[in-house]
Amino acid sequence: MRAMRKIFALGHSHIAALANSYKAAAPPGVEMAFLLLNEPQFQPVTQGEALNPAIAVRLREAAADLHVSLAGGNDHSIMAMLNHTPRFELVLPEAPDLPVDPAAEVLPAGLVLAELQRRIRPHLRTLAAYRAAVPGRLVHIESPPPIPSEAHIRKHPGVFRDRIEACGVSPALLRYKVWRLHSRLYREACAGLGVEFLAVPEAMRDDAGMMIEAAWNPDPTHGNTLYGGAVIAELLREAA
Repeated sequence: MRAMRKIFALGHSHIAALANSYKAAAPPGVEMAFLLLNEPQFQPVTQGEALNPAIAVRLREAAADLHVSLAGGNDHSIMAMLNHTPRFELVLPEAPDLPVDPAAEVLPAGLVLAELQRRIRPHLRTLAAYRAAVPGRLVHIESPPPIPSEAHIRKHPGVFRDRIEACGVSPALLRYKVWRLHSRLYREACAGLGVEFLAVPEAMRDDAGMMIEAAWNPDPTHGNTLYGGAVIAELLREAA
């Protein structure tokens, strides 16, 4: 009889989609444990180059054979969800033929990358500390692509509620470009740390590369249980 596979996942808010999906319909032969880094007992997440001792204890107790990271993941939205004054645009280096808004100020992609790098630095420290704390396979899961619908974001503004009327929602294509740069930085960091990078399941992306409507959570940035289930299924396939 095949042994139960034990998976331990830690991360910030995007972990909820996976946890809720697992709670609703756990895959057979898999035992998953989830740790939400936002909780007060895990602050600060890192101490020097190591994880908070409270997190380290949970890791040891889990005795998992596969570890998963969803550290960070929303910095691209914080940076690009709302219009700036003046509004900005960029040419995505890996897709230079994507349209560029002529009414916006075109910033060098390197400048946007530098700002994203500054914002995600604490999460990359967490990922490095996680890598140092556990043997074997560690997989980082790419953050969900943008929800393209401005109407959905306005209906479910979440943490952007107070500023959304004043600033307006930025164009979906800009949000997509910044998300792509954000993912690039994580992918590069994973390669340097010996961490596997798991991309968004293709079935969860529409023809423009953004999140399919069936996967939208009632908030501006997260995937729902359908999305979480697709990520778990992809994780189990890739890490078999």
